[in-house]
Amino acid sequence: MYLYLMRHGETFWNKKGLIQGSSDIELTPYGEELARDTRDGFEKDQIHFQRIYSSPYKRAVRTAEIIAEKQEADVQVDMRIREMCFGKYEGEKIKAVKEVDENIANCFLHPSLYMADETADSFQDLYDRIAAFLKDEVVPMEQDPSIENILVVCHGAVIRAFLTYLRKMPLDEFWSIHQPNCCVNRIRLENGIFTIEKENILYYDDPELLHRGVL
Repeated sequence: MYLYLMRHGETFWNKKGLIQGSSDIELTPYGEELARDTRDGFEKDQIHFQRIYSSPYKRAVRTAEIIAEKQEADVQVDMRIREMCFGKYEGEKIKAVKEVDENIANCFLHPSLYMADETADSFQDLYDRIAAFLKDEVVPMEQDPSIENILVVCHGAVIRAFLTYLRKMPLDEFWSIHQPNCCVNRIRLENGIFTIEKENILYYDDPELLHRGVL
């Protein structure tokens, strides 16, 4: 069985370089175009999903809906794969706030030193959610012979959490993983063991987009 992790398309805040987190920001028209390119790429590669999961936020739901247009599976919303909440930092320019606030700078440079306040998620909160999703939702489906491929449409930090968790990477390497909009990652699940087979599968060509909108 294969688990595909896909980041949502470009949003208006991605374009501006703002911290998004739990803020429910919509896709740009170009973000929808990237989702359609990816939808068509799945079709060309003959990848058929029996389950499609989405974060509850508009940018992920809309991306998942576009993918589902050429699939037989309906989109299921799951709160566990929602983006990490950054509380009071959301809506701020990432580059600017990192220069004046040591705590949010630590979040992106030295995550082990980041201290989430009561308005935000900690990295442990995020890891707990994705671990529960894998254990309680994904692993049992390996026993269902009708399920070959599962798609999870979510967010940059969430996908990094999946990948670093499965690799048992140090937290301070969290942001070393690159996840541009609408990138796809393929993970094999066999006998209860996850193996990351391929990262950053892209069905579009846009060099500029690869270097912005990390959240």
